[in-house]
Amino acid sequence: MQSLKAELEQTKAQAKSSDKVVQEIKDAKIAMKPENNVKITMSPAPKFETADGAYSFKVGGFAQVDAGVFQDDVRDHPDGTNVRRARLSATGTLAKDFKYKIENDFAVTPNTTTSSLIDIYLEYAGFENVSIMAGQFKEPFGMEVLTSDLFTTFMERASILAFAPDRNIGLAVSTYGDSPMGNWSATVGGFNGNAGTASTDDEARDLTGRLTFAPFAGKTEVLHFGVAGSHRIPDSASDTMRFSSRPETRLTSSQSVDTGNISGVDSVDLIGFEAAGVYGPFSLQGEYMMAAVDRRTGLTDEDFSGYYAEASYFLTGESRNYVASQGKFDRVTPKWPFSLKGDGWGAWQVGARWGEINLDDNTIRGGRMKDVTLGLRWLPTANIAFAVNYVRADTDAFSTTPHDDPQVWMIRSQFDF
Repeated sequence: MQSLKAELEQTKAQAKSSDKVVQEIKDAKIAMKPENNVKITMSPAPKFETADGAYSFKVGGFAQVDAGVFQDDVRDHPDGTNVRRARLSATGTLAKDFKYKIENDFAVTPNTTTSSLIDIYLEYAGFENVSIMAGQFKEPFGMEVLTSDLFTTFMERASILAFAPDRNIGLAVSTYGDSPMGNWSATVGGFNGNAGTASTDDEARDLTGRLTFAPFAGKTEVLHFGVAGSHRIPDSASDTMRFSSRPETRLTSSQSVDTGNISGVDSVDLIGFEAAGVYGPFSLQGEYMMAAVDRRTGLTDEDFSGYYAEASYFLTGESRNYVASQGKFDRVTPKWPFSLKGDGWGAWQVGARWGEINLDDNTIRGGRMKDVTLGLRWLPTANIAFAVNYVRADTDAFSTTPHDDPQVWMIRSQFDF
């Protein structure tokens, strides 16, 4: 009996020892487990992100390949093809509140192949409804400029975008909100030149701001108004400013209207007004821009201006996607993505645009051009698009080639990830 009792005590001791070993193994596994598991997703590009979302890294990019045929008038515009844009980017988050983006373009344009930094910036988003950006990015001016190339109705932006500043190095603060009257956004920033410029004197300096207001901004009904302004001091090494535009196509490198280098410029003031509306599948959009060139004593000041108005309609019932916090349009997702195995045919959009730019004033005769653009766009899926555009340009006697009125038919294939 005493022997049996001893055996039971020994068995209990062994069981306790085994439990201790099991617990030690569990504790070791817990200690070895990382604090943040990494999540990997594909939607549609690879994204690596910690479980708490504090750190992330995503690879993205897009490509647009164009082809076109001209019906020449006065000047010969060669038919051809080009890689309009081919970009790779890296975006992500650092320590939750910081966001970053680095994007490079590898476009192949007529007679040139380029590789250049497009966006490279750091953004602090730790404040509610406030963003602070530093680096190279788009200046806050113009709805069409700020809307991504992927989401514009037509293959090329309107000719008046010759006035709008694009990407430069600077610091900007943005905020947004809503009120009983509607949604609003505001951005202001100071900028220098861009990453591709250098100067032997003080670089160009710009102060640019934009304010937008949307009395209503639903998924299928939008009313948008905006105003932007920019005070620009040219590079001190030259004190010049230039405005020029092609006939709403990049298949030609020839400028149809061009002021040339305007000398003795003290400053340029830009102002832009914008309006847009969406009602179901139908949308309207328009902008007016003006550039007032202030020149030094003894030289005449110059004023240039332009506008465009466009209308579009989704035959398949989609609506343009408006982002009220940024006052611009974004990606459209087809209601019925294209599939030969199903009954989906993607999203189909038709559009028309009328625009004019006037670069004539006082001693500067840069020319005047009117453009008509008709377009058809097909989105088989949210990340793939095909487009067909027709453009007719009408120039006056002061254009680079007087009274040259070419026509061009263009097609584009596009994808992004």
